Amino acid sequence: MVTIFRVLHNVLFIAGYLSTIVLAAVISHYGREEVGLAIFAIATAMYLLLLVVSVAINRRDKPTVGFARETRVVAANAPAKIHSLHASASYEHDPYAVWSLIRPAESAVLLSDAQRAFTVPGTPSGVGEQQCFINRDGSVSIVEVIGEESPWWATTRPIAQNEINQRFTYRLEPTPNGCTLTIGAVLELPGNATFAADPNDWWESHSRTYLIRIQEVLSAR
Repeated sequence: MVTIFRVLHNVLFIAGYLSTIVLAAVISHYGREEVGLAIFAIATAMYLLLLVVSVAINRRDKPTVGFARETRVVAANAPAKIHSLHASASYEHDPYAVWSLIRPAESAVLLSDAQRAFTVPGTPSGVGEQQCFINRDGSVSIVEVIGEESPWWATTRPIAQNEINQRFTYRLEPTPNGCTLTIGAVLELPGNATFAADPNDWWESHSRTYLIRIQEVLSAR
């Protein structure tokens, strides 16, 4: 786009100069030779001055433009940034009770903002299973189970990934009074991308509502 505007600018500039030369020639032809020569001399001097100034500016800005372009290329080719995030909560219920709550897709209606949730028909139970979530704002997401060992852990990933490659884990560990659930996220960002805030704070805030809701539902049973 910048090149197109630069070419257009040059064409208009040269056309204006040539028009001025034609005007000077016409004036000279009709008996005002000194006026025509003066116009020609002034137009030529201004053209040469602007040409010299343009060359000087382009030479000055070229290293800056080149550096900016090189910086963008280097950033785009930089290694991906991987963030591993975790949040945990303990419950006075055994792992099987917690697993039976969080494992079915339909439980998302109780534990999150999902208005409807279900296993995608035709997908297998366990690894390869896909779960669809329709949120109250109308947005739809589908995750796939890519690893699982009941009732101890499961790993999922969104079907539609954006520039951030994501996968999520749910891990249950027995304790003397029940169990601890740890939910984690592994986020792989492009080399030129950064979080707007601290990723650990973001994940803690994002996960805490879900973990608290699990406790509320378990207590109500």
